[in-house]
Amino acid sequence: MGRSSVVLALLLLAAPALTGCREESERELASETLLGREADQVLVGVEMNLTRDGVRRGVLVADTAFSFQEEGRLELRNLVLTFFGETGTEQGVLTGREGEYDFETGDVEVRGSVEVTEAVGAKRLVTERLRYLAAPDSLYGDTAFVLYRPGLEMRGDSFVSDAQLDNVQSLNPSFVSEGDASAVQGDSPQ
Repeated sequence: MGRSSVVLALLLLAAPALTGCREESERELASETLLGREADQVLVGVEMNLTRDGVRRGVLVADTAFSFQEEGRLELRNLVLTFFGETGTEQGVLTGREGEYDFETGDVEVRGSVEVTEAVGAKRLVTERLRYLAAPDSLYGDTAFVLYRPGLEMRGDSFVSDAQLDNVQSLNPSFVSEGDASAVQGDSPQ
């Protein structure tokens, strides 16, 4: 083989590598949803244990989280918050399209197709926005909601509840019932 044949063979072998490098540098580094974000960090596939007094009280999972360290918050996308009782048993699940986690308080605001379901039983609350307050372990909503229980449907414009949906309070609730509606309090939120 002559010298020109060796050079030509080396160039043919190197061409794909050089082309691959050029294509790599032209590739987008972030998706359209991440462009223009001012977040300090973007986390994908987030799972956090939420604790109170050293006991795990919840697990927060999100597809994506945007961390704003100076503000002490995470913006979350497609989140699931699982609640646990004092004995470690699962109490319920809260889901939504987006939300915000506050590092200082442990509170979580959830927006978009929000649903809270009881772990054991058939209670379910549906709304567009609510806030989970960590210290009192309660849910607060200032938008229209529907609470489904066996034999009972409760509707209202706002509510306060424990995370297990055992004690739901609403101002001016309306009921559709196949049984006794006294199982749900109709008091004003506190």
